[in-house]
Amino acid sequence: MKKNEFIPEEHKRARKIFRIVGPVLLIIGVCCIAIAIADLFTLGFFEMPKYDWLFFVGMPFIFVGFVFCGLGYGSDVAKYQSREMAPVAKDTFNYLASETTEGVESISRAVQKGKSTVIKAKQCWNCQELNKLDAKFCNECGQEI
Repeated sequence: MKKNEFIPEEHKRARKIFRIVGPVLLIIGVCCIAIAIADLFTLGFFEMPKYDWLFFVGMPFIFVGFVFCGLGYGSDVAKYQSREMAPVAKDTFNYLASETTEGVESISRAVQKGKSTVIKAKQCWNCQELNKLDAKFCNECGQEI
């Protein structure tokens, strides 16, 4: 693996195999199911289907084919999705930033006003007397604070 290369060669080889095997398995699965459906719809009255078992063969082929296609083409799909979603995310962020400015400013003003009122006393839970912050006992009733 080269120093600046992120994806190793064995990963690229596996991706090529997934890109070939995945669609092949999908095609095999679809063909199996198509044969089973054709057999089902060409039956006469009281005739038993001959190829109904191909439904059960085709489904795993389709599943594994989709998984392999996802492994082979996943990075391309992710790149496409990110390119599609990035402008929408940017527009959403800009909209939220512009539309919430007034609310953020009013919250900021409220926080600044509240910041100037510093608590300089503790209130006793028993008699509600205000005591110094470092007091351990109430000056009025003697209860532990």
